[in-house]
Amino acid sequence: MKTRIIAHRGGASLWPENTLLAFDQALRLECDGLELDLQLTKDDMLVVHHDADLRSDSTMRQGEWLPETSTPLRIEDLTYSELADFDVGIYRAGSNIHQKHPNRTNFQGLSIPKFSDVLHMAASYEKTPFMMAEIKTDGPDTSEKDCHHRTNIYAEQITHISPENIVTLCFDWRCLTHLAGLLPDTPLGFTTSPITCEGDAAKAISLIKRQIEQIAEEIAQSGSTSNRHAWNAWHGDITGETAAFAQQHGLAVYAWTVNKTDEMHRLVNLGIDSLMTDRPDIALKAGF
Repeated sequence: MKTRIIAHRGGASLWPENTLLAFDQALRLECDGLELDLQLTKDDMLVVHHDADLRSDSTMRQGEWLPETSTPLRIEDLTYSELADFDVGIYRAGSNIHQKHPNRTNFQGLSIPKFSDVLHMAASYEKTPFMMAEIKTDGPDTSEKDCHHRTNIYAEQITHISPENIVTLCFDWRCLTHLAGLLPDTPLGFTTSPITCEGDAAKAISLIKRQIEQIAEEIAQSGSTSNRHAWNAWHGDITGETAAFAQQHGLAVYAWTVNKTDEMHRLVNLGIDSLMTDRPDIALKAGF
């Protein structure tokens, strides 16, 4: 089985993340798929943006940077028409995002896209790209009612997509189990936070295995009919032992976010299903 190369946020180290331009460029590069993040606006529009806030280091309005000292603007407090006024195609020189992605090319005039715009774009390609869509919440600070609300809106937009072409990711498993009740055949990607045990490898592996067991329990109780569910893990938590344990529980293994060639080789050699990277150019050049 070939490991899929997935452009994380469209290739965040190459182009402005989570934009139509980035997704188009990644597919032209012949990535196997796209990963994107979903937030909900005040008027219930699913939009593609990682953070719940608009970031002052990568957001402009009418040619001016958002003030770094002001109260962050939350997407859930803005309508989509208000959100369309912001430019997210460039980053502030010397900012954290500039230091993290120094090779990224800026493109002025890019707006935050609607999820439906990305779906429409993906449908225009001769070969349908594999899509990983992550529903974002504020974790315990998001009520179960709100989790269900945004999941309901999301489910309506993906009903026409073949389960072979999309997987839904989320750290907040309440969204995933609710989605299983709405669309039982849709694949779910249970995302887990990194495990750190201060050098105690045995303890870390034990905790990771317990996470995987919990995923299997959630799936069993959800009523899902799909057999394409996945453990979506920080790459450092994926070892030969933990990958095999996940596979024994019927789970595909996804790795995020892998940007160094040697780590790509290690994970591909483990036979993982999908590798998310900010540098799909490096992965494809390496022949994965």
